[in-house]
Amino acid sequence: MKKQWTSWQVNIVYLLLFISISWFYGIFETINHGPYSHHQWRQSDCLSITQHYYQGDLPFLEPEIHWQGKDQAGKTISEFPIVYYVVGKLWQLFGKHYWIYRLINFLIVAIGLYYLKKLSNKLLEDPFWTIFVPLLLFSSPLLAHYSNNYLMNANALSFAIIASYLFYRHRIENSYKYLIYSCIIFLLAGLLKITSLMLFFAFFVVFLYTMLWKERSLKTRWKELLPYAGTLIGIFAWYMYTGWYNANNMSDVFLQGVLPIWELGWADIHSIWKSLNNDLKPFYFNVSVLFFLGLSGIGLLLNYKKTHKYLFPLTAVAIIGIVCYILLFFQVFDHHEYYLIGLLFIIPLLSLLLLTRLIKHNPTIFKSGFLKITASIGLLFLIYSAGIQTRARYDISQEWVRNSSVLDKAAVDYWDWFHWNYGVRLKELETIEPYLEQIGVKKEDKVISIPDESINISLYLMNRDGWSDYGNLEYQGAARIEKAKEWGAKYLVISYLPLLEEEYLQPYLTNKIGETEHVTIFKL
Repeated sequence: MKKQWTSWQVNIVYLLLFISISWFYGIFETINHGPYSHHQWRQSDCLSITQHYYQGDLPFLEPEIHWQGKDQAGKTISEFPIVYYVVGKLWQLFGKHYWIYRLINFLIVAIGLYYLKKLSNKLLEDPFWTIFVPLLLFSSPLLAHYSNNYLMNANALSFAIIASYLFYRHRIENSYKYLIYSCIIFLLAGLLKITSLMLFFAFFVVFLYTMLWKERSLKTRWKELLPYAGTLIGIFAWYMYTGWYNANNMSDVFLQGVLPIWELGWADIHSIWKSLNNDLKPFYFNVSVLFFLGLSGIGLLLNYKKTHKYLFPLTAVAIIGIVCYILLFFQVFDHHEYYLIGLLFIIPLLSLLLLTRLIKHNPTIFKSGFLKITASIGLLFLIYSAGIQTRARYDISQEWVRNSSVLDKAAVDYWDWFHWNYGVRLKELETIEPYLEQIGVKKEDKVISIPDESINISLYLMNRDGWSDYGNLEYQGAARIEKAKEWGAKYLVISYLPLLEEEYLQPYLTNKIGETEHVTIFKL
């Protein structure tokens, strides 16, 4: 008789593997890195809010950013700012360290994956598959990259996973308290990213179907509606507040609605679909595994009577939710891969649906050593591929990364250019703040920073409120600078030397007060 693993042995093995994979991804090397790589734009927005909580001691519900809009003091809001606020307070206690922010986000992801392990154990009761399922999800290059990043998407996904485990406890134990706990965590997930509520709505739809149609038990189970209602009311109240706050301050910074497919022409739809299919999907998850899971899912759905009685309807509703989500936000998939993070839950969901099917109808295959060895080899390849892609986003100079078969020549050339371009355009702004103080550009002085089409990247890096090339499109060239002066801008910061040759800038370049290798500062 084979000796059974104890729960603590499974936990230790899982923890060691998780830490080893995180190390391989370079997570501990980048943990003190500022905003960088793809979507530095959105990372800087998050950090800009955090920076203002840190140095401005703002009220919790009144966040600000560096970009000032049309003389609107930078007041705007997006997701529930609990992480930004907590990090700002921790920075006040321990000093500003990027690792504090990244570590908090990483720990939230780690806890979410741990609860996925707990859920897998309850469904599968097999040490190997219990460990395999959360590590399979962690092999997503998308999750690997954003697990210790500044965006809230991975956090929201993790809270949704935790809430799903608690909901399963509610179902199998008929425990009302676990339903309340689950809905509270789902509320937190939805406050961070409303798109993370797809699992919540899937649970809710299945519950309504069971209560109203299958069991007709409304009279005995009506109290179970209350936690769901509480979550929905909390989400509605929050987004009503954000709409009001932005309408009275800056409403042109963060997306507060949808960007649906039906607003596009066929040419744009084709272009975005090509980007989604060719560029974003491989970073979301390995295409071959997606194909296998998708094919397996279709087979399971067609043969649903042999599937898990609760996982099947949950998966079916979740797939409908994913299709609706893609249609509603289709326009963002031109290059915003982080919008796909909230859809990663389908990977473990389909995996668990398949594995529970094997337990019930093919236990020999489920316990097969050959299958487990094959799955382990496949997982190792996925982890290797994710590690290469994640490391390339920060540093392509390592030979084992740039020479890997995972990256083709076009990808290596792109990352070579990307890191070089950042070095000559923005790198110096990371450490320029003391120099600005030295030449008289005080923290309260507003600046114009060009060229920078983002909202906050350069402004955040130099920690100065002001304006960039973003927004205010009715003002161009000299008119844009004049309008910023009218709103209070005192200095012009140019971080790209060829721009000094532009004719419209010449009247503003007469009073140079400082310069570094790639940055020149003028008093207006």
